[in-house]
Amino acid sequence: MKHSLGLISVLLLLVSCDPSKKFMKQGNEQFEIGNVDGAANLYYNVLLVQPNNLEAQQALYKSGNQVLQGKFMMFSKYVVANEADLSVKQYLYCKKYFDRCKAVGVMLDWPSMYDPIYEDIKNEYISKKYDEGVKYIRSNKYAEAEKMFADIALIDSSYNKATALRLKSIIEPLFQHGIKMKNEANYKEAYRDFNKVLDLDPTYKNAADLRQEVILKASLDIGVMPVQNQTKIQGFDVRLYQLLVSSLQQNKSPFLKVVDRGAIESALREKAFGLKDIIDAESAAKVGKLIGLEYVLLTAMTELVYDDDGIMLDSIIAYNAITESTPSKNPTDIPQSITRFKKVSYLDVHQKRKLVMAMAYQLVSTQTGQIVSSESIKEELFDEFHSCSYAGNLNTLYPELPAGNTMPSKPVEFREQFNQVKRDIRSKEDLTREICKRISDKVIDDLNIYIDK
Repeated sequence: MKHSLGLISVLLLLVSCDPSKKFMKQGNEQFEIGNVDGAANLYYNVLLVQPNNLEAQQALYKSGNQVLQGKFMMFSKYVVANEADLSVKQYLYCKKYFDRCKAVGVMLDWPSMYDPIYEDIKNEYISKKYDEGVKYIRSNKYAEAEKMFADIALIDSSYNKATALRLKSIIEPLFQHGIKMKNEANYKEAYRDFNKVLDLDPTYKNAADLRQEVILKASLDIGVMPVQNQTKIQGFDVRLYQLLVSSLQQNKSPFLKVVDRGAIESALREKAFGLKDIIDAESAAKVGKLIGLEYVLLTAMTELVYDDDGIMLDSIIAYNAITESTPSKNPTDIPQSITRFKKVSYLDVHQKRKLVMAMAYQLVSTQTGQIVSSESIKEELFDEFHSCSYAGNLNTLYPELPAGNTMPSKPVEFREQFNQVKRDIRSKEDLTREICKRISDKVIDDLNIYIDK
């Protein structure tokens, strides 16, 4: 009987010490006033004491999802602000919160749409940290390098055993990550990994073969069609095409393979086609696919203006200041002076060449028939020369009359035009070369952005 009374006393003591009801009440109160985070923490504490408390589970599910959503909103803000470090930490914070709720039996709704965004940011972040760590190793700054790899290990567990004192321990995780990216068909990321591996150790395992394999799988064959000249001036379209193909072939991207006009014509002849059969995006997709191209680049020169007026001579109006002294009526007074302005002219020998060019391009996918990238690009380039001369005194020459009782201003540009040494302005060929280069560089920049995607 004494034992039974003792057991009952212990049970009553446990019940009286159980804070679950108190926590539930406080949690509901916090939820009502909008403190969702505080409410979720209280429901979590209830489940630590009573794991099967259905009311607490439902309450944590409701409040916890709101908290998780808020944390991912902060993740999105960091992503938009291009804060890679904060984005990675915030995502891991979201994961930790999710796992914390899962540990007490509450499975929150994980927004999987953020996962690929995080993977991209994480890979870029780790790559940057890795480069910094290797740089420290090569500078014999091992303490700083260890910190970099420790930071990486917090994000990627495969680096847990990496140490700056053993180079292979650093290379192997990167090598394995490259294999993982390759298996997931993320060939460009795999290429970057294998490239870094080979930079540290050119003979490391089969990294060289794997790098070549992912280059082949990620490469894009782009057929570059001749530039359609929609202007009345001939010759510029050929120059633009030559420079565009040359620049594409020299492009640093290993994933771009350029097929020029000659190769396209040869392939088309075998299929009984010609360049004349490619007139728009639809026909480019069909014919390009037939000869094994993945993309076709269509270009058109839509505007071309070339102005050269030759050497011109202009007589420009200016004003010569003439200062005269007038004697004072009182012999003891200081003589007065007065400045008068006389209209004169000076000679301006000048020449100007101007070139305006506009080009539109379309990158067509032969697989889908869709235009995947397009843009209109316009560039203007000119060279101008002025050489001015004046027969009188330049110190008293002004470009305009005075306003009021003050002397007129003499801008620096006005003075310097009289000091110009005669020179030859840039030739038509020189202007053409540069403007074509500018346009082709912009096209290539756009294509690289698409390729990197």
